[in-house]
Amino acid sequence: MQTFHPPDEGPLQGLVASRIEAYGGRHRASAQNAAGGLYPRGGLVLDLGRRRLQDYVPFAKGSGQARGLSPMRLREQESEKRHGVHFAVGPPHSPKLKEVTRAHELEVRLHTFSMFGMPRLPPEDRRRWEIGEGGDTGLTIEKSWKELVPGHKEMSRELCHQQEALWELLTTELVYVRKLKIMTDLLAAGLLNLQRVGLLNEVSAETLFGNVPSLIRAHHSFWEEVLGPTLGETRASGRPLDPISLQNGFLMFSQRFQPYIQYCLRVKQTMAYAREQQDNNPLFNAFVQWCEKHKRSGRQTLGDLLIKPHQRITKYPLLLQAVLKRSPEARAQEALHAMIAAVESFLRHINKQVRQGEEQESLVAAAQRIGPYEVLEPSSEEVEKNLRPFSTLDLTSPMLGVAPEHTRQLLLEGPVRVKEGREGKLDVYLFLFSDMLLVTKPHRKADKAKVIRPPLMLEKLVCQPLRDPNSFLVIHLTEFQCVSTALTMHCPSPADRARWLEKTQQAQMTQSQ
Repeated sequence: MQTFHPPDEGPLQGLVASRIEAYGGRHRASAQNAAGGLYPRGGLVLDLGRRRLQDYVPFAKGSGQARGLSPMRLREQESEKRHGVHFAVGPPHSPKLKEVTRAHELEVRLHTFSMFGMPRLPPEDRRRWEIGEGGDTGLTIEKSWKELVPGHKEMSRELCHQQEALWELLTTELVYVRKLKIMTDLLAAGLLNLQRVGLLNEVSAETLFGNVPSLIRAHHSFWEEVLGPTLGETRASGRPLDPISLQNGFLMFSQRFQPYIQYCLRVKQTMAYAREQQDNNPLFNAFVQWCEKHKRSGRQTLGDLLIKPHQRITKYPLLLQAVLKRSPEARAQEALHAMIAAVESFLRHINKQVRQGEEQESLVAAAQRIGPYEVLEPSSEEVEKNLRPFSTLDLTSPMLGVAPEHTRQLLLEGPVRVKEGREGKLDVYLFLFSDMLLVTKPHRKADKAKVIRPPLMLEKLVCQPLRDPNSFLVIHLTEFQCVSTALTMHCPSPADRARWLEKTQQAQMTQSQ
């Protein structure tokens, strides 16, 4: 039986509807391949001209030489140190000299890894990070499905297309698992080995790779229990791949791939952390460049690898849709429709979780911009002490009268002019949340907004447009339908007035439901 490594996956389509910052880029390899250098002779060179994911933000700023220390320069400085001369380095034991020493030690360690392979980690680390030995021998597949089906020449053209679509599902699964293993068997293993000798201890492997080992375990189980048996049945019988045999496995999609919820929630922070480390840590940048040139990396950058889980989980509906289009049998179509519905339901759940996480971040950021809640002016210290428990405004606390899954959201904010009475006018800044309207006064020096009115609860709020296209009236009612507050809001433009009225009405309708 011949085995092969399937080609890389195609361009990303159908992303989960969350605004995850796209991230990646390529690094120019600047180190020379001299004997004893950072990279071994014959090392892979990254293809700088290949396609990038749309809207990627460059992973690194500047070239490797601009941000790190080249191997040749490191050897010169080490030679100077041995002869007792420290040109442009500083006095002995200076921070710059220590940095040069650490960079040289990193160079030596990486060169040793290139020559003799990655040292073995303790068993507990290998189990925790799913670091395998000798590759994944169980995850093998033939070069083509035609090798398994002797009667493929007599099959209809439509059935052949169906087999090609199913084969793509199987082969891309193996490609993806191997890319996940690059993160653990190369990047994580290399980082942990360096940390065992005191290098790159400031870099957190948990923050960089999160729950990638959980993803690997989930996909191993998926192959062994769902995809592998279907392939094994075709190997044993010589009959074409049967999409119906995949139904039970895909109907349990959400249970099998629960770890993706955590990964998608954290991927934005993970990418930001990796980018920050490469921008500000020359030693980590040198390590990443070594990994990207390693024959095991398959020309994948760190940015490429970190975005792969998000790409893969959103590609399953497309792969199943391709099989459905080429499956004329009614039973197969029914099974595939159910499988696609199960996968899309899980993706909607991930969307919802990611969206709530983004809304929570926006809410926390808004809360940090709003100062203390001091509506009443206390007449004495005793009055102030008794008022303090009632003068707090925790925007991150749960909303009253709604289910816990409904969280407070910042819907709109902006400056308006409030008219009180006949002549009073005041420039204020409004925050419209999903359950309240806050009237604040910006502080120019403190960069914080001070609440100058009690929160206006939306369930007791009535908004009426006025004949002036820039103005609308806000009426706050008490329990007995008596007006407690009436403010005339004057917006900079009619479009701004329309936005405030629309958002307020939408929030009130959502809250009433």
